[in-house]
Amino acid sequence: MNVLAAFALAASVAVGIAALALRALHAPLSAVLLELCGTSGRARFWSAFSVVTIVLSALFGMLVSFPLSENYQWSDYPMLPVAFSAIRFSLFFLLMALGMLGFVLLLGIGTENRRLEEASDALKGTV
Repeated sequence: MNVLAAFALAASVAVGIAALALRALHAPLSAVLLELCGTSGRARFWSAFSVVTIVLSALFGMLVSFPLSENYQWSDYPMLPVAFSAIRFSLFFLLMALGMLGFVLLLGIGTENRRLEEASDALKGTV
């Protein structure tokens, strides 16, 4: 099996396993997200966010484990290790950006929820 076929097979298996996990998690995750988020719009966003993150994480894990060492036989494809390395770093930083986005959104949601609770408490106090 040549290296491109091995890469395609590994990527397909990684995405396939991620898809199976997402299929198993979809209904329970949707229900939990709707309960936690309070609105269907927020729940849909976090569901899509989870799907993207899980699939990208599976691909990143596959790329991290794919051998790119000098002693591996890359003579037929000398630039392939460079391309794989670039994709690996791209996925890593994309996952980092998603993590930061998720963190910032969670902080914003927490702040907004506290503000709404305080406003609700203030209204209850005036009634």
